Amino acid sequence: MEKISVIIVNWNVTSTLQRCVKSVLATKYPNLELIIVDNNSVIKPLVVSIQNKVNLGFPKAVNQGLKKSTGDYLLLLNPDTRLPKDFFVKMVDFCKSHFDVGVVGPKFTDPDGTPQGSVFPELSIFGSSQKYTPMSSGPITVNAISGACMFLPRGTIEKIGLLTEEVFMYYEDLDYCRRVRKAGLRVYFHPGITIIHEHGQSAQKNPQAGDWRGYLWKSSLWYNGPIKHYLMWFISWTRQKLNLLK
Repeated sequence: MEKISVIIVNWNVTSTLQRCVKSVLATKYPNLELIIVDNNSVIKPLVVSIQNKVNLGFPKAVNQGLKKSTGDYLLLLNPDTRLPKDFFVKMVDFCKSHFDVGVVGPKFTDPDGTPQGSVFPELSIFGSSQKYTPMSSGPITVNAISGACMFLPRGTIEKIGLLTEEVFMYYEDLDYCRRVRKAGLRVYFHPGITIIHEHGQSAQKNPQAGDWRGYLWKSSLWYNGPIKHYLMWFISWTRQKLNLLK
């Protein structure tokens, strides 16, 4: 069977990581390569493929795993996720039947089963930039999917390259999907494959609360460019102020 490399970046979420790895192994897919990259966690996981001495950020750590990987297919997976047992079989079958696949994302739910947005619209100055769950019964092409779970053929990496290292975290998934589309491949959302996502576990454990806002700001500035970034910020800030007056 095709070899699948699973790349997980961990930072201070060891117990969550254990649940994630358990779900990966529970699929019983016979040809898995598990690559865990630890970004200098306080409590190190028992099994680590790459141990960083400092927190390199998300995309740089993912790229370390990609460079080490040998699979025909690649899964970029956050440690705060849990996979269903048929995840890999369904993903491989889908990629084999859709030769234009650049990257595929599943449907996300909260642990209680509530649908959770995992698809990004095209970022607009006036429109909503919030993640959403498409109302579709079958796989559809979308603008961008969440980097918490991205499944892709090896050929995508060979054609598109690695994740950007211009940002520490945030917007790397949007950037990669944009590059996939520009290369003539498709970004797919597959509602027939569902995973559990306990959103934001690593960010919540950040000892310097508020750092994520700085990363988000810098990443948005890089991805959107200064004019669009500041216009989006100003419109959002204005809306918040107007809502307070209601």
